[in-house]
Amino acid sequence: MSTHLAVIATLALALLFSPETLVLGLVVASDKKVPRQATLAFSGGAVVGIAFATGIGVGVAALTGAPASGADHGSWPGFIVRLLIAAALLAIGIRRATGALRHKPITDVSKPEHRPGKLRTRLTARFPGLDPKADLPDHQRITRAAMAGFAVCGLHPKVFPIAIAAGHQILQIGDRPERALGAVIFAVIAVVPALTPTVIEMVRPGAADRIKEGYERVMKVHGRWIVAVLLLAAALFVGHGAFEHMPKH
Repeated sequence: MSTHLAVIATLALALLFSPETLVLGLVVASDKKVPRQATLAFSGGAVVGIAFATGIGVGVAALTGAPASGADHGSWPGFIVRLLIAAALLAIGIRRATGALRHKPITDVSKPEHRPGKLRTRLTARFPGLDPKADLPDHQRITRAAMAGFAVCGLHPKVFPIAIAAGHQILQIGDRPERALGAVIFAVIAVVPALTPTVIEMVRPGAADRIKEGYERVMKVHGRWIVAVLLLAAALFVGHGAFEHMPKH
């Protein structure tokens, strides 16, 4: 396995072990009215969100110069983008490690003690349908689930930079078959948390609440440490690659 493929797999595993997607998906699966339809919508939205963020990474790599695009590999824009990606991965990794050390609870919108951020509060005030606790008609519950899936994978600040980094890394591979293999490896691993809630609801209807509690207990510390180590390793590689391809002039 090439170094590029190893980094792509590392980033995919970081998404796999990031608890936000699966916890929110299990909350959606706990819907009392349309659990199956809601989880299907959530999974679809999450997969689209991953594709969206990964596509941004691919686009950025193409614009700033990558072997796949035929541009100058040692351009200053490419160097700066690599540094920014490395810094983002490093920051998320450090934050994960800090959360593990402090035993900080995983964000769970279904718990009464959960306090949404200022942006989320403003959005729900303007669009009440976004409130996960709002009692909505069935079709609006399904739409809300799809939007939640897209947001947690395509817009969440602890998740989407990882997908962007993976997309950027995929386009660094010059060999087309190997690049396609990298995309497949990332996709297969990264979508697991997005699809798991739907699989659980299909196989064991009504078990989402029970599974969520056990998952949170395990991932609160161990999952964060795993993600922290994976992201710090990926940040080190991307940062090293940035300086390795730093423009000479």
